[in-house]
Amino acid sequence: MAHPRQRLAQAGLVAVALLAGCGSSAPKPDGATLRLALPLIPKTVDPAKAGDLPSLNVTHELYSGLTRFSGTGVVPDLAQSWDVEQGGLVWTFHLRKGLRWSDDRPITAQDMRRSWLRALAPGTKAPLAGPDLGIVKGARGYHATGRGSVGVQALDDRTLRVTLQHPIPWLDQLAANPIAAAYRPNAYSGPFRLAHRLVLERNLNYWNVRKVKPAKLVFTTATKGADAILPRGLAPPGLPWVQTAKPPTGPGWMKLPTLSVQLLWTTDRGLVFPPRSPLVPKAMPGFRTITATTGPSASLEFVPRRPLTLAYTRQDALAPGTVTSVTRDLRRFDATVVPRRYRTLADLVSTPSPGDLVLLGWSAKVFDAYNILDLFPCGSAFNVEHWCDPSYDALMRRAVRRLDDRARWELERKLLDKVLAAAPAAALSQPSEYVWIRPGVRGFSWSPIGFYELDGMTRS
Repeated sequence: MAHPRQRLAQAGLVAVALLAGCGSSAPKPDGATLRLALPLIPKTVDPAKAGDLPSLNVTHELYSGLTRFSGTGVVPDLAQSWDVEQGGLVWTFHLRKGLRWSDDRPITAQDMRRSWLRALAPGTKAPLAGPDLGIVKGARGYHATGRGSVGVQALDDRTLRVTLQHPIPWLDQLAANPIAAAYRPNAYSGPFRLAHRLVLERNLNYWNVRKVKPAKLVFTTATKGADAILPRGLAPPGLPWVQTAKPPTGPGWMKLPTLSVQLLWTTDRGLVFPPRSPLVPKAMPGFRTITATTGPSASLEFVPRRPLTLAYTRQDALAPGTVTSVTRDLRRFDATVVPRRYRTLADLVSTPSPGDLVLLGWSAKVFDAYNILDLFPCGSAFNVEHWCDPSYDALMRRAVRRLDDRARWELERKLLDKVLAAAPAAALSQPSEYVWIRPGVRGFSWSPIGFYELDGMTRS
């Protein structure tokens, strides 16, 4: 049975069929040069080694994978379509005809396989290999030892078959991450190629080059003279969310939705309070389905007549006013709050009793509530309250194997009901990102997971 996203991908091909040629049909490189301000200089432009969001976003422009992030999901990129078989266990990707690297060599399924194995190799030291590619059969063992078979096969030059440890519905999303992109040294598979340090030029061999509007992108950390100030988030998808600055104000600033959630965990059973906002971000596909039956929770019922400790990390302290806001709200109930800061998240989650309350932000790596709800299973390293409900874990195992979105959302609605009934955590906020665009510049595209697209930017 074809995966619903795959059927949509095939339908979308009608609209882009005329754009699938190679660089020979490319327009002349006469587009604008755009100057873009980043929050920090990317640490690397190697897609496998990128671990901070600025590096990931720059490599996302240089290297393409089988799919590509777009809005609230993914679209075909180097793969024109894919088949999902055996209930989501086996995915077969079909590459486009005529794909070429920036140096004019053909891009093949063998190149994709080599790129994935390189990312998983221990010597590469790819920080996101486990979270993004660990679901592939044999990937974890290969990542640890460099030995053993991995479930990635090149059946021919244009067919890549991926076998997973267990079925999941979002391999197409994981395949859009830069770590899964086609990589070769000194050659580029994405919309742009690296001209020299932090200067990108249009890759005329990119299959969809007609849609690439800028002739050149110049990255800098200086905001003066910039055409756009790009989002300031630093942490990659699937890791604790970090807010690095106060929300900017003034003309030109745009508020962008994210799939991040700021959580306040209650490790003291005497504290029962409702979420201030839904645990599932509103930007999540299926938000209305997942939150449809979640009833109102009780107010804060009881605060012990003793000082409460609020545990947080140095990262969480970067969220402007969050710690102050939490302590102020609890003082309304005659509670004395003693902040306790931990140096790192690892220090906090490894502490048996970190505090009565724990402040922890989280960002999603897939367009699904699963990534947030996966903080709550009994064995989760980030379940700081050590809350355990075997029936929750059983539902989670069913949900992550459902290919049909609506059927999975119905299971996730039950998961959310269990979390809210137990009140192990309240959602304090759903943080937004911000971008500044110079008047006359348009075409910036944003994904709530944290990836943005620059290939459509232009001056009107």
